[in-house]
Amino acid sequence: MRLTVVGCSGSFPGPDSPASCYLVEAEHEGRTWRILLDLGSGALGPLQRLVDPADLDAVLLSHLHPDHCADLLGLYVVRRYRPDGPLPAKLPVHGPGPTAARLAMMYHGLEDGGMDGEFAFAVVSDSDPFTVGPFRVTPYAVNHPVEAYGYRVEADGAALAFTGDTDDCPNLEPLLTGADLALLDSAFVDGRDDARGIHLSGSRAAAAAVRAGGVRRLVLTHVPAWNDREECRAQAAALWPGPVEVASAGDVFELGAVAPNAFGVPVDREAGMRMWAEYRAARPGLPPEDDVYVDHFGDGPRIADELLAYITDGPKRATAGLVASYEHDGDALPRVGSHWVACDGSGRPRVVLRSTELRVGPLSSVDEQFAWDEGEGDRSLAYWLTEHRRFFGRECERIGIALTDDLDVCFERFRVVWPPEHADD
Repeated sequence: MRLTVVGCSGSFPGPDSPASCYLVEAEHEGRTWRILLDLGSGALGPLQRLVDPADLDAVLLSHLHPDHCADLLGLYVVRRYRPDGPLPAKLPVHGPGPTAARLAMMYHGLEDGGMDGEFAFAVVSDSDPFTVGPFRVTPYAVNHPVEAYGYRVEADGAALAFTGDTDDCPNLEPLLTGADLALLDSAFVDGRDDARGIHLSGSRAAAAAVRAGGVRRLVLTHVPAWNDREECRAQAAALWPGPVEVASAGDVFELGAVAPNAFGVPVDREAGMRMWAEYRAARPGLPPEDDVYVDHFGDGPRIADELLAYITDGPKRATAGLVASYEHDGDALPRVGSHWVACDGSGRPRVVLRSTELRVGPLSSVDEQFAWDEGEGDRSLAYWLTEHRRFFGRECERIGIALTDDLDVCFERFRVVWPPEHADD
């Protein structure tokens, strides 16, 4: 499933973007299926650079404010008054109850029958799913001054969540939970916009995504041209544990199942590389690295979260891995000065680490200082040996060797370098 941002300016078209419109595509039964989430003011023009309007399979309207639906009028003209004659099939348009009547009122002088000759209007209802080709779409009623819906779109094993315009509300939880990508309204700014029941701010958008759980990628959208995009990002970043993105017209996002690592745990390498890119952009002059390692600590989601917490909330600045495991999985040993991106148990990237010291030696060569620097449990050598023999025992079973104290271990010390709120530097 592919998402292209046609327009993302909030409330009115901005100098760099039309109003709300998102093209969603997926391959199915030998062709590309295309739906639009909203077709707001100014969006029909740039949409034509991406797709022939005749090739659309459906339009989904979040609500009937002009910045989300006004260019349906232009689409009506394109379909009805083509030199080759009207298109033979009606285009499904899904939206709130008054959609057909409201669009007919907006189009002065419309022929009898409204727009029914070109559009097949379908009224959506809360939590009542429908399908368009490969897309399973579930509308969720949201919190806006008019009847409004967010849409959860699922295809190819991926889930896209689009809030439309909303303030916080209970339905954001089922809409957002487990979404591969969440497009969240961020029209308001904390400290400036006090009205409620209209829009989210960056912080409220992030809080909703955190509360829902399992959101892999957070993208703020519907930011009006008069807002500072970086302020919206910063307000969300104060609560969101990973990278915060702000949509721009022309952005393209590929959504799909995240590949599991050697332990069968999903790791979002694409998101990890975005975090790495953010770090590099903030640290000009870093030497190039061909292949940055993206993975998690431990051999399962629970232990990954536990060990990551020792870093973000505690003293852990060292780790150890069997050399045989690196070899078995085809991974190169770290190098002094190299970086890697550590993920949580859901596969979401959380921190970038820089290796500062490396030593390869037998398991029996670990000392009290290294156990202390690894920062787990009571930080004693006895605790380290007990827990690591358990972990290394599971590793040896996985790769088919026997655990002995003579096995080579890569003892690594590191620093946290990104994001700034967790960085040691």
